[in-house]
Amino acid sequence: MLKIKLLLGKELCDSVAEELTASGHIITEDADFILTENRNYPDLIIGKRDGEIFRLKLADITHIESLGHDIIAHCGGREYKLSERLIRLQNLLNPEDFLRISNSVIVNVHCIQSIKPALSARFILTLSDGCRVDVTRSYYYIFKDFFKI
Repeated sequence: MLKIKLLLGKELCDSVAEELTASGHIITEDADFILTENRNYPDLIIGKRDGEIFRLKLADITHIESLGHDIIAHCGGREYKLSERLIRLQNLLNPEDFLRISNSVIVNVHCIQSIKPALSARFILTLSDGCRVDVTRSYYYIFKDFFKI
């Protein structure tokens, strides 16, 4: 018996969940095993805040950052703790919508309001919620290529 988290398209999710449950497996959000589809990106992720669990629309998330051992999603002016590691989130999110800009931040490219060049091959981004985040030197050229600047 395995605990499995499903990150599948709507068409496939129900049938796979039914089949796995019938086989004695448990479908849960806190599983060690994750079943995903190639090139199928989720619309929602699960976040926790004050002991409550929330379904967060990815389109509403401005950025996701790693603070120590915590992964925080910034959504609607609030912060939600995520259970996934940042590298795993980077692989789950649609690369047309989310871009890694430093070792600790992934940004929703649709929420970038302004890009300000800074010293030492860096950019400072202002997001739609007013937050400012840095594109570090390691990600500078990736960022430039993405936006063709």
